[in-house]
Amino acid sequence: MMFVYRWTARELRKIILAILKSWVADEIKRFNYVQNYSFKEKNLEKSEEKILLIYTKEQDNLLDFLSKFTQIERINID
Repeated sequence: MMFVYRWTARELRKIILAILKSWVADEIKRFNYVQNYSFKEKNLEKSEEKILLIYTKEQDNLLDFLSKFTQIERINID
């Protein structure tokens, strides 16, 4: 499953540790400084994000656990 994170790196490290210690994920991969571009009100906006790939056998437990963290948002790829 893929997620996006937009806050500080120090907080992300704490969240990753909490996810792994709770045993709701088997492995987490983090991609730093992914560029996000959007077009709002005739202006191009750029922001930097981190992408998390989280491997788990229990998706429902992971999603329930991550619902506590508002700074992590799931990316749905169609």
